[in-house]
Amino acid sequence: MMKRFYIILWCLIIVSLMGCNPKEASKEPLEVDGLFNELSSYEYNIDQKVIKGINKTGLEVFRKLYENDKSVNILFSPLSLTSALSMLENGASGISQTEIIDVLNLESDGTLNETYNSLINHFNEISNLEKDYTTTVNLSNSFWFKRDNLKIRENYLNTIKENYDGDVYTVDFSDVTTKDTMNAWIEDKTNGLLKDTIKETDAYDISYLINTLYFKGQWTDEFSDYYTKEEEFTLSNMNTVSVQMMHKEDRYKYYESDDVQIICLDYSDASMYVILPRGSLEDFMSRYNQTTIHEFDYQTVDLYFPKFKFSSQNDLKDILKSLGMPSVFNAQTAEFMNMTDSDKVYISKVLQNTTIEVDEEGTEAAAVTVLEMETTEMPVEPEEIPVMNCNKPFMFVIKDKLSGCDLFIGIVQKPLED
Repeated sequence: MMKRFYIILWCLIIVSLMGCNPKEASKEPLEVDGLFNELSSYEYNIDQKVIKGINKTGLEVFRKLYENDKSVNILFSPLSLTSALSMLENGASGISQTEIIDVLNLESDGTLNETYNSLINHFNEISNLEKDYTTTVNLSNSFWFKRDNLKIRENYLNTIKENYDGDVYTVDFSDVTTKDTMNAWIEDKTNGLLKDTIKETDAYDISYLINTLYFKGQWTDEFSDYYTKEEEFTLSNMNTVSVQMMHKEDRYKYYESDDVQIICLDYSDASMYVILPRGSLEDFMSRYNQTTIHEFDYQTVDLYFPKFKFSSQNDLKDILKSLGMPSVFNAQTAEFMNMTDSDKVYISKVLQNTTIEVDEEGTEAAAVTVLEMETTEMPVEPEEIPVMNCNKPFMFVIKDKLSGCDLFIGIVQKPLED
């Protein structure tokens, strides 16, 4: 009987931007895949080539998700997917390893492990700081396996533990309570946002590698619920729905052109960039040029921004194959000899589940990426105050300030799902 090897792992960046600290506005050209903060702390070995790869891979995957379905809400985590692929890269060999590195937009594996370890330490530090406005980013990993079914190399286990702070568990997948234990771990690491991720396990399962990403950010300048009113939001099909529209007139880092308005909303250690096309989102996306350059200034903006809450489920297997990673999905060509001594292991599924809620106080979001493996064995400030009314489909990016890493990117087609 075929044995299964499961691994669960957990702009658009129109702009890949500097953090929004209230200093002088940047006048430097901003490239979509390449401008990042200078690190404010050199304690962490955060390789900007890896960060650039994370953001570029995120852009490539996100565009394909939009092309697959232009009518739905999308939430995707570049950090989640690339964390998963980076851990997988440690177990891959030969052509499979080369393809993974290429999809990660790197020339070699280089400082992957050190950078992800530094990101985990960085997120732990900002999450534990005592300050008026808090931001929590938790990147958690665990490896669950049945040692008798498939020998996992000790070097691989040590890499997961030492570089990705992964917890390692030996379990019996034939025990019906095992999935409950694993789901409890996921739920705990995502503050209860992601439930019942694993539907079942059985005696033929080999292992699960679980990576979760949890984000909770409090606006440094919160919206007042006094000004939140029920207003109409125009959908892409021109129908309208009622939404809870927040309102605030304040100074923001802001850009506008004939095509788009972009605004930066600050958390204490992260930022959300909201990208509102002046025409339709579909038309803007079809004409969007990756080399688009934007300049930002601080100015007063009259902002209308809807509260929203939705979840997203993304099948990433075909997208990753189209981006240049086909061999890992084929039993005859996949190579994972750095993970196991078996030459019969390949990836059968890559899924990412995400959820987000945005209100007057801030944002809470989580992601888990499921990678299943089987084995055949066993500008100048204008005179008038601009109005930015997000009452139609728009995009957003949540970015860590210090590293420049994109945590989440999304499209809001309908603020509240049925």
